[in-house]
Amino acid sequence: MPPQTRENDDRLDRTRTDRTQAVLQVNTWWPLVLTVVLLLTQLVFPSKVWVVLLCTVGGMSALAYLWARQIQQHVRAERRLRYGWVQVGDRLEEAFTLGNRSWLPVLWAEVIDHSDLPGYEVRRIASCSAFGTTRWTTEQVCSRRGVFTLGPWSLRISEPFGFFNVVLEQAQTESIAVYPQVVQLPHIALPRGLETGPSRAHLRTATTSIDVAQTRAYQPDDPLRLIHWRSTAHRGDLIVRAFDTEISGDLWIVVDLDQSVQAGTAPQSTEEYAIVLAASLADRTLRQNRAVGLLASGEEQTLLIPGRGKRHMWRLLHALAAAQARGTYPLSEVLHGMRGSLGQGTTVLVITASCDPGWLDALLPLSRFGVTPSVVLLDAASFAGSQPPQPSTGVEGMKDLFAGAGVSATVIDRDYPLLPTDTTPKRGFWEFKVSPLGRAVLVRRPEQVP
Repeated sequence: MPPQTRENDDRLDRTRTDRTQAVLQVNTWWPLVLTVVLLLTQLVFPSKVWVVLLCTVGGMSALAYLWARQIQQHVRAERRLRYGWVQVGDRLEEAFTLGNRSWLPVLWAEVIDHSDLPGYEVRRIASCSAFGTTRWTTEQVCSRRGVFTLGPWSLRISEPFGFFNVVLEQAQTESIAVYPQVVQLPHIALPRGLETGPSRAHLRTATTSIDVAQTRAYQPDDPLRLIHWRSTAHRGDLIVRAFDTEISGDLWIVVDLDQSVQAGTAPQSTEEYAIVLAASLADRTLRQNRAVGLLASGEEQTLLIPGRGKRHMWRLLHALAAAQARGTYPLSEVLHGMRGSLGQGTTVLVITASCDPGWLDALLPLSRFGVTPSVVLLDAASFAGSQPPQPSTGVEGMKDLFAGAGVSATVIDRDYPLLPTDTTPKRGFWEFKVSPLGRAVLVRRPEQVP
């Protein structure tokens, strides 16, 4: 036996010992019943016919049992996930291995899977020769975000006569995270204070910045370097320069996952659009070396403090993948509860489908603490299909309230284009290529983004 084959068999042995339970089941009882009937008939009405039939049925039952016992003791199965995460639109791949170390072949083996990944089907009929190994792969394009479980699964094997079944119960499970897409947002302006260059705010500060707001009277704790000597000479009193705070601090993304305000069905739903928009805005902001935090008010509130870098982006994507719109927390309560986490110069971006003006009473007072509010409003009426995709009366009323309060707001309806970016990470596809030395090498071919 080649060393590589022996190594694979040893690995399958360990896999089976740790996670597999082989159960021998009786598929039908009629051979046993027929054997008893033939035996009784032979005792009452002796005949060579009954003896021949009894030997035939008994021999078939014995052979079937021996075959099933060989399968139970010497057949192994393994399932391997190529990678632990994908994004919506990526292809999930798994590799299956069926190993047979018996002198009898496996003629029929059925894979039964209990994974909860939507649309994922690995049911298959396979066979394996004596002392052989069969391998195959399964592929599925992921269309739904979330955190799912692959497995447990089982392999049901039958001997040729169908008298017995051997079920290899595989307790193996593996978690797979399907991350939301990261898309282009050409029609959504960055929230105030996140654009490059100087910015204006209502909060005055004594620290220097590139934005001079106005001058004011000198106070005892003001540094002398801030004195505006021309104004001092003109007025006869000490006058200092007052600067604007440049709002370029952390971005907090608040995703409203209150179940009562959602509309539509996935993927054309306010819930999915809110998740995609949050992921995309976080990606764009992190690429500008800004810190991004997340608060998602789902069934359980998800809170990630602001951070930077690619590793933080993966944390955000994982949190958004697991978020579900099953919450019962009104947006106003969520905004009230996060006041203690906000500092001066912070921007709060709210993504919601709620047209209840009550939550504005919790958002607007944040500006008194040096926080800049911004809103992405999802037009729930367009997702519900109750009318053509156009801003509803409720949305128009909310836009007027935002304009009157000086809050930057963007309205998104069902027809907003979600186009993947060139920087969206893709797992791609695996394929074999032949090296110059003639060896087959497994390589990853990047997926083409349309």
